[in-house]
Amino acid sequence: MNEGNSGTTAFNFTVSLSAAFGQPVSVNYSTSNGTATAGEDYTATSGTLTFAVGEVNKTLTVQVNGDTFAEGNETFTGNLSNANNAVIAIGQGIGTILNDDTGGSLQFSSSNYTVNENEATATTTVTKIGGNASGVSINYATSNGTATAGQDYTATSGTLIFNAIETSKTFTIPIINDSIDEPNETVNITLSNPGGGGTLGSPVTAVLTIIDDDNAPTLSISNRRYRK
Repeated sequence: MNEGNSGTTAFNFTVSLSAAFGQPVSVNYSTSNGTATAGEDYTATSGTLTFAVGEVNKTLTVQVNGDTFAEGNETFTGNLSNANNAVIAIGQGIGTILNDDTGGSLQFSSSNYTVNENEATATTTVTKIGGNASGVSINYATSNGTATAGQDYTATSGTLIFNAIETSKTFTIPIINDSIDEPNETVNITLSNPGGGGTLGSPVTAVLTIIDDDNAPTLSISNRRYRK
């Protein structure tokens, strides 16, 4: 069954007798972890099922917990033990919780950004395309192009984490202003290591261009006459 995004959903195992019997039949049941974890993915349960005379089917219900995290399909087991007035033929059933969340793809909103040298920071946008999962993450980092970290900008790195409904997030790169006339300079920006079910989209590299705002100095010579 699909896990759902919130609350709990009843997962039902059917426990059957091969034929109706003239006496009551009982059997103990319990659950155990497979790749799913009790308390996180489902609610552990145990007890006794009792078949009245003539009954051939009973239901063992397990509550599955919904979430919005992208993860693999997960399993748990329903176990039968200590039958009374019957013999256990198949004592274990496997319940599979189907993941219904996807992480989407992560990428820059553009492959080129610009900022004036006299601005304090440059803002860069990362977008999430598709997906409905929480906890989707991506790492970002800067590196030198023609600009030099510590002189033209401050090296920056970190991790962005998207919740289920977020489709974009931003981070900033501090810019260092100076009074030197120089060419426009570039900073390389890279996305890497998607997590939480996310994948890399395109583009995952971008260039930030720092626009120089300083003019070259001027030269002049004064015209003066001197008398001897």
